[in-house]
Amino acid sequence: MSGPDSSPNGGYEEDIDTIVKTESEGGENGNGYHHMFHHPSPSPVPDNYSSIVTCSHIKSVLESRAKETVFVTYRQAVTISQPLNSDSQTFISNKDGSIVPFEEVLAKQTASLKCSDCKLNNFQTSMICLQCPHVGCFTGENNHAMLHYKATNHLFAIESRSGLLYCFSCGDYTNHQELENIRSEIMGNGSDKVDFNENNYSDPNQVSINGLKGFVNLGATCFMSSILQTLIHNPIIKYQFFNNDVHYFNCQRNRLQYMNGGVIQENNACITCSIDSIFQYFYTNSNIEGFGMTNLLTTSWYKKKSLAGFQEQDAHEFWQFLLNEFHSDLQRIMGRPSLPTLTDNNQCKCITHTTFAFELQSSIKCSLCENITETIDPMIDLSLEINNLHSKKQIDIYDCLDLFTSEEKLDILYSCKSCGEKSKPTKTLRLKSIPPVLSIQLKRFEHRNDSTSKIETPVTIPLFLNLTKYCHGGSDGQDIIDGNKIFELFAVVCHIGSVNTGHYIVYIKDGNGCWFMYDDSVISLVSSQDVTNKNAYLLYYITHKI
Repeated sequence: MSGPDSSPNGGYEEDIDTIVKTESEGGENGNGYHHMFHHPSPSPVPDNYSSIVTCSHIKSVLESRAKETVFVTYRQAVTISQPLNSDSQTFISNKDGSIVPFEEVLAKQTASLKCSDCKLNNFQTSMICLQCPHVGCFTGENNHAMLHYKATNHLFAIESRSGLLYCFSCGDYTNHQELENIRSEIMGNGSDKVDFNENNYSDPNQVSINGLKGFVNLGATCFMSSILQTLIHNPIIKYQFFNNDVHYFNCQRNRLQYMNGGVIQENNACITCSIDSIFQYFYTNSNIEGFGMTNLLTTSWYKKKSLAGFQEQDAHEFWQFLLNEFHSDLQRIMGRPSLPTLTDNNQCKCITHTTFAFELQSSIKCSLCENITETIDPMIDLSLEINNLHSKKQIDIYDCLDLFTSEEKLDILYSCKSCGEKSKPTKTLRLKSIPPVLSIQLKRFEHRNDSTSKIETPVTIPLFLNLTKYCHGGSDGQDIIDGNKIFELFAVVCHIGSVNTGHYIVYIKDGNGCWFMYDDSVISLVSSQDVTNKNAYLLYYITHKI
């Protein structure tokens, strides 16, 4: 996957470094270099370009599903770097055929090839990262291109002077016949008539695709699209998908799917891979039309039979399904037995646990000796009652949390380990730890016997949520040392209509603080007041200080 910024360099795909991850510990590429931090070698002379050896890292990439992406982004980067013939005074725009002065093209090329770090116009020795919008100087004491590689492990960059591909892991230039064909086609010897696309020369540090896209409803799939939007616009999950190296290099189902021509079958179905392709489209494709999630739909049907078909489904259950799959996918590729549930985070590094996992402490107090027994339960969300709050005219989330954490008298006989007597104890719940992202479900669907009813009680939603009083340690929550207890609302899923004929929409706050309503493929700008007054079903709060 690529990083969140698009660029004239193509919004380069970070699928690349996921494929070559385990090969990047060094290794010789046949060009005479071995260790990964070898000092950059001089550019080969033009006559020797075709003799450059294809290294194992780029070979792995071009044998993967990232192949076409590499060709597209390589072409865009080489286009930016193509030599300009100063003898010519005009260039032809490939959009409308209008004449663009040479000086304008040169100015745009110079600006676009500034080092992202030191801002120097030393573009003749710059490296354009193939996997993100970074442009780095390649010589001198700074060498920001090398520093970028060390910080991100992005292996490949295009030297702006020659259009050649450089592998930082090998410490040398690498090549491939198909890449050489692209480079030769574009670079040539300079031309007075070149295709000029102004978008190619935008500042890579300023251009950004914000993921403002909807989903085509494929038949009662609104429950899926609403949940997907909460993931796509979750900055923590977005970062993890952009840097999900471990999964994509080790996921054999990814390779099986590629070898099968992209056709999804039961033996190659992978939810994490399907979600990644959605992130790729949303953040690297400038097309604003609705996305048809056919791959994810097919994969979901294979992974969970109850999802097959086009009937109404519960959004919360689909969210839980995705989180279980993220966890299971990592367990699978790491060679560990797949866990059927998320009952034990065990310091798991999967997307689910690193984003949503927290601990809930249950304190059972004996009514006779008042001895307290504490147990810790791993959680990924809070489910809050609203049906028991009808007596209040106005309900907000704090009322729901107060009810959730209030002392409850249990209607069972409890054998106290301290005094040995049996009595009816009380139970109190507190947050033992807090997650980076807190997911809250408001229990709007009540199941009794064979029927299900919907609770339409309005609940006011605060834009900021203070969890201090609900944390273990009392009103100051001192037992939670790390983490900010102030959370900021960024996503709200609402269910409209009845139980059997309802529809899901979602409200999302973007990085600029603007709220948008996503109704499948239709997107509308709304105010924060529109969001806080809705009958929410699922709420997503992110810690205010990451």
